[in-house]
Parts: sequence; C-alpha cells; structure tokens
Amino acid sequence: MGKYHPSHHVNEWIRYILYGFNFLLWILSVFLLLVGIIGIAIREDKLSITNYVDFLTDPAAILVAIGALVFVVTFFGCVGALNENCLFLRIYFILLIIIFVIEIICGILAFAFSGQLESGVDEVIQDGIRQYRVDADLTNFIDFAQRELECCGGIRHLDDWGNNQYFNCNNTELNGLKNIEACGVPYSCCIDSDEEVINTQCGLVGGEHAGQDTFRGDRHRFFHTEGCIEKLQQELRMRSFIIGFAVFGIAALQLIGIIMAFELNRELVKERKRYTGHTDLPTN
Repeated sequence: MGKYHPSHHVNEWIRYILYGFNFLLWILSVFLLLVGIIGIAIREDKLSITNYVDFLTDPAAILVAIGALVFVVTFFGCVGALNENCLFLRIYFILLIIIFVIEIICGILAFAFSGQLESGVDEVIQDGIRQYRVDADLTNFIDFAQRELECCGGIRHLDDWGNNQYFNCNNTELNGLKNIEACGVPYSCCIDSDEEVINTQCGLVGGEHAGQDTFRGDRHRFFHTEGCIEKLQQELRMRSFIIGFAVFGIAALQLIGIIMAFELNRELVKERKRYTGHTDLPTN
C-alpha cells in the first residue's frame, strides 16, 4: 500500500479559500476580544450581568461575547482547512449550521412577536437611561446613538430621562450638593446649532434651554422630540434594501462556508479511503 498523501486529489482552491477567509475573521475576533477586555478592565465599575438587559446595555460585554464566538468557530475552520483535519472541519460546519438555524429562528420570532420585541427594546433603553453616567462606555454609546438618530429617550421621548438619577426632577440635590441637571436631558438630545463647539449644557435647566418640564410647548425648537425606538424604526424602513442585502450576504457567506467545509471533508475522507481502504481514519 502506498504512502498516504491526503492532498493529492483534494481541491486546493477550496482548502485555501476556506483557510484564508476564516483566518481573517479569526484576526478580527482577536481584535474584538482585546477591545472588549480592555474596555472592561479600564472602567471603574465592576462587570455585573444578571440578565439579558444588563448584557445588551454593556457594549464591552457584547464585544467580548461576539469575539469569543467568532474566535472559537473560525479556529476550527482555520485549523481544519490548513491541517486537513476532518474532525475540526466537521465541528466547524456543524457550528455554522447551528448558528444559521438560530438566526432563522430569531428572525421568525422577531417578525411574529414584533410588539413584544418593541417592548423588549424599550426595556433595554430604559435600563440604559438609568445607567447613564454610571457606565462610561454606555454613556458614550447613548450620546452617539441619540446624536446620529436625532432622537431622545425611548417610547416617552424626553420624559424617559426622568428615570435617570441625575435628570430626575425630584433629585434637586445629590450628595448634599445642588443638582443643576435635575429636570434636564443629556446634551445629545439637543438639536445641533451652527456653533463649532458643542454646548454640553444645552439640555439643563440652568443652561441655554430647559429639558423635561420647562418650555414644554417649545420642545421641538430646541430638542429632538422623537423617541429613539421611533427613529430606529424609521431608519430601518428607509434602509430596508441595504439591510436586506446585508442579511442576505451574511447568510450566503455562512452557507458557502458550510458547503465548502462539507465538501473539503468529503474529499479528504474519499482520499483517505483510497489509501487505507476504509473511512474510519485518523483525523489529521
């Protein structure tokens, strides 16, 4: 019997494309992990996740979770393709199939229970509002989202900011000091002026304009009066074609990965059978 040469009749194009694609994603996953871990390490508050709301309002934790998942999946893809390891290739395409099925199920559930989904999103936003100024990463993310979407708060718009300890109208004092932010809103709720320097006091009672209660009839002149859920829905509808194309692209890449891994594994098993006479072979 001749010496076993697994690559003799194996499609090298499939092998190296699969390896290259997974290697790039593996590098990306390492970057996401580093950013998330550094973000958790440098902030003052401790990581505390007790439910899905805590997780979804923690950008650093989300980066770590996504990075870890991509790291594990692409590791099996890289090693399996590079070393022609059948076991790793099988694990790789099984993981991809599981993720693909979960994505389909989540999409169906989101469509079927859109009302509950909106309530869930608002719950996440309300928790984020309560954690504003407590979590620096979350604070920056909320300000970025409100400025980009030109929105303020959740379902109740500006009034939602009354749930934050700093902007609550009843908290006129904090730690024995006068709270000038009481009844105000974050600067990211303000309509941008033509000034080059951002006025971070624009949403405070003692600032240029008042936030929640004062000038209630003139809110639209100074603040974004639409809630972020409302604006997000509008943005999604406006960009439905791009979003649909992106979702289709991601699904297509996953299916291509599944097919390529399955085909490479099939060719390796077939090639090993040529040299050994059976398929119960070493996996490397």
